[in-house]
Amino acid sequence: MSTPTVITPRIRTTLKRALFWIIAAAFLLSVALVSLTTVGTAVEGPPLDPTSPRESGTLALAEVLRDQGVEVTVTASLNDTREAIAETGESTLFFSNFEGYLTDSQVEEAAGLARTVVLAEPDLAALLAVAPEVAQAGASSGTVTTACAPPLVPTAAEITAGPSNLRVIDTDADATACYGNDDDGFGLISLNRGTTELLLIGATDALTNGDIALADNAAFALQLLGQHDSLIWYTPSFVDVSGSGEVQTFDELAPDWVLPAVWLTILTLLTAALWRGRRFGPLVIEKLPVTVRSSETMQGRARLYEKTAARLHTLDALRIGSLRRLAALCGMASTASVDDVINRIGPLITQPVAQLRTLLVDASPTSDGELLALSDELLSLEQRVERAIRPT
Repeated sequence: MSTPTVITPRIRTTLKRALFWIIAAAFLLSVALVSLTTVGTAVEGPPLDPTSPRESGTLALAEVLRDQGVEVTVTASLNDTREAIAETGESTLFFSNFEGYLTDSQVEEAAGLARTVVLAEPDLAALLAVAPEVAQAGASSGTVTTACAPPLVPTAAEITAGPSNLRVIDTDADATACYGNDDDGFGLISLNRGTTELLLIGATDALTNGDIALADNAAFALQLLGQHDSLIWYTPSFVDVSGSGEVQTFDELAPDWVLPAVWLTILTLLTAALWRGRRFGPLVIEKLPVTVRSSETMQGRARLYEKTAARLHTLDALRIGSLRRLAALCGMASTASVDDVINRIGPLITQPVAQLRTLLVDASPTSDGELLALSDELLSLEQRVERAIRPT
C-alpha cells in the first residue's frame, strides 16, 4: 500500500484558504473606521461652547470679544475658574450647567465668584440655589424687544428669543427683567447681590454662531459679556464631579469589589491560557516533505470516529473502500455508480440485489456490535466476489 506524502503548502494556496478571513477582517475594519468617523462628526459638543464653530457654539462671539480687547479665558473646572478670577481681578463670569456636572452648592459658589456673573439657562435646582425669586416661564421663539433700559444693553432693542424664558415671582426682589413681557416671561433678568450683579439669561440663542448676526444679537452679546476687560467663560466638565477639581481614578469611582474581581478574572484567564496552551514536549524539527505511514492516518481517523461515535460515517468509509475494490475486481471504471457495481456482482455470487443494496447503501448501525457485523459482511462480500472471479 502506498504511503501519502505531505508537501509544504505554497503561498498561493495559503492565501486562498485565508482569503475569507482577510476579507472579513478588512470589512470589519472598514465598518469600525466609518463608525468612528461618523460618531466623531456627529458630536455637537456642549451648547454655548466658546471653542466650537458649530451653530450651537459661540466661537464667533468669543473671537469678536477678543478683537474688542476683552481677555477671554476658557475654563473647564471650578478650581481653574477660581484661579482665573483671582488672577484677573474684576471680571465677568459666564457659565452654565447643561450637563448637570455641578451640584447646587457648586452653582451657588460660582454665582458669587465675580463682579458680574451670567448664568445661562438655569434649571429649577439652580434657581432655587441662587435666585429663589425667579422661576422658569417655558419655551420661547421668534424675536423680542427690550422692556427696560438697563445700562448693560442700551443699544440692543431687539434680540432673538429662546430657547427659554424666566419670570420674577417675588415683587419685592431687587430685579430688572428685560426682553419679554409679564405674560410670556423675559429673556434676561438682572439681580442685585450687593458686590455681585447676577444676570440670568434664557435667550441664549442670541449668543450662538447661528443667530449672532440676526437682529441686535451682536450688540446684545457684546454689551452683556464685555462689561469688564476680562471674561471667564466657564464650561463645567466631568472634572467637577469629584468636587476637588481633580479627575477621579478608577479606584475612587468603582465599588470596592470591582478591582479584586478584575484581578481574579485576569488571573483565571492567564491560568486557563497556560493550561490549554501547554505543550506535551519539545517541538520536533523535521524537514519537509514528511512521509506519513497510511496505518497512522487510518488509526488516527479511527480514534476520532470512535471518540465522536460516528458509526454511520465509519461504515460509509468502509463501504467506499469496498465499492472501489469490487469495481476494480469486476474490471469496471472507478467512476462506476453504486447501482452498476451491485448489478454486476449480484449474478456473480447469486445474491439478491436488494440485500446487496441494504449492505452497501441502506443499513445504518445503531451500536458498535452492528457496526462490526456490517464490517464483517463487507469483508465477506469482497472475498466471495474475488472467489467468483478468480477461482482457485
